[in-house]
Amino acid sequence: MKYPRNLSALACSVALCITSHSYANDWSAAVAGIQADVIQPAYNNLARDAQQLQQAVAELCLAPTEPKLQKVKQQFITNIDDWQQIQWLNFGPVTYFMRYYAMEYWPDKKGITRRQLQGLSKTPEVMTDKDFWHSASIAVRGLTAIETLLYHPDFNVIEHAADCHVLTGVSEHHAATTLEIAKQWSESKVGDWVFLDEDSNSSPDHGAMELFVQQWIEHLSAIKDSKLETPIGYNGRANLKLAEFYRSQQSLPAIIENLATYPVLFHAGQPSLYELAKRNDGPQAEEMDRLFQQSVSLAKALPDDFFSGSYSQQQRVELARPLVQSISQSQDKLVELVTSLGFNIGFNSRDGD
Repeated sequence: MKYPRNLSALACSVALCITSHSYANDWSAAVAGIQADVIQPAYNNLARDAQQLQQAVAELCLAPTEPKLQKVKQQFITNIDDWQQIQWLNFGPVTYFMRYYAMEYWPDKKGITRRQLQGLSKTPEVMTDKDFWHSASIAVRGLTAIETLLYHPDFNVIEHAADCHVLTGVSEHHAATTLEIAKQWSESKVGDWVFLDEDSNSSPDHGAMELFVQQWIEHLSAIKDSKLETPIGYNGRANLKLAEFYRSQQSLPAIIENLATYPVLFHAGQPSLYELAKRNDGPQAEEMDRLFQQSVSLAKALPDDFFSGSYSQQQRVELARPLVQSISQSQDKLVELVTSLGFNIGFNSRDGD
């Protein structure tokens, strides 16, 4: 039977309200589970390994040697992995002082990070000013800056003391920032960071879950478009230097780490989003779970040198096609799933659509 358009809209609106109301207590448990099982552990790991990175840098710059440099690089790669597990969420303490965008200044199409770091290497003493980091560019405050100092040929932290001085300053700031974020999360709840409109009928927990799934969907787009398609020229000209963390050859591991986080996120909490979705539509929830696992498997099946090896553009496109399609299907299915649960998925804050 077909309904008049306005009656159909009313019926859908009522259905969504019933869905949201009936799951009210469950959203609270699911959100608390995501904080306990995903957000807090991820930031704790990021902070812990950032401290270890800072210590390794201090040892390197005190008496530079190649083995110490390799230790720093390995610790840096560990910290990248930590970041990829929580990169999907631009919410909470990381939003203060442009921390999210400073954590990783990418893509850096104009080489701003390199140029600004070169300026700092000429006058590294400016970094000792207590107010320096309050006004420092986001391009020199996080993992992208550290990667540039460790891997860009314009810098040599073993032979040039000024470069190591800058690396010390950046790693100390990065360690302090991640520690502060982890501390703020440990002292707060997700609802403390949700600011609803005055006329909103949503609870803070429902609002938080809606923000979570919106950013999750946006991050799927970022992986497919920015991390995969754009650098390999899936729909245009290839430019492998636009791949994330390409200098340290962590472009593919970053994607794998991102995708591996999604099943964990889907099953976090008691009840989890998966369990709530399964109550609503069992086959749909199971298909969503299958797609998340499939994307992880497809990413792991790509050759380790996918971004750095001597493949043609067409070869890379063909190798990536199953993964691109799987991520696209995951995004469509996730939108469908959360919409059926009463969430409003709209504006994409990452790309300005």
